[in-house]
Amino acid sequence: MNNTRFLGGLVERLQRMGISADTLRATGALLWRSVLLGTALYLLLGKDPEANLKLNGVSYIVALVWSYYDGMFARRVWSMAFVEAIFLHLLGIQVGNLLAAIFGNPLLGT
Repeated sequence: MNNTRFLGGLVERLQRMGISADTLRATGALLWRSVLLGTALYLLLGKDPEANLKLNGVSYIVALVWSYYDGMFARRVWSMAFVEAIFLHLLGIQVGNLLAAIFGNPLLGT
């Protein structure tokens, strides 16, 4: 019972700030997709810097296609899919870097 009062108050505060449930849902979906993309980037990371650079380009293409298919494309806002793909790609790279910092980076031999 105490949790429902807390969550109700949280929802009211977010609505006063102008943040709707749809915005939070879209942000959560973007973060979840970036975690998946970053994990895939980390798992595919190798010792060859040139291959990793190509992997970076391929990951942006994957993010763009994913944004077209699952993100803005579903809402028929195709021009914004590029922007969503940039955010998805950059967040995915940061997740991959975080995983490399935690579990070791094959490029640095750690």
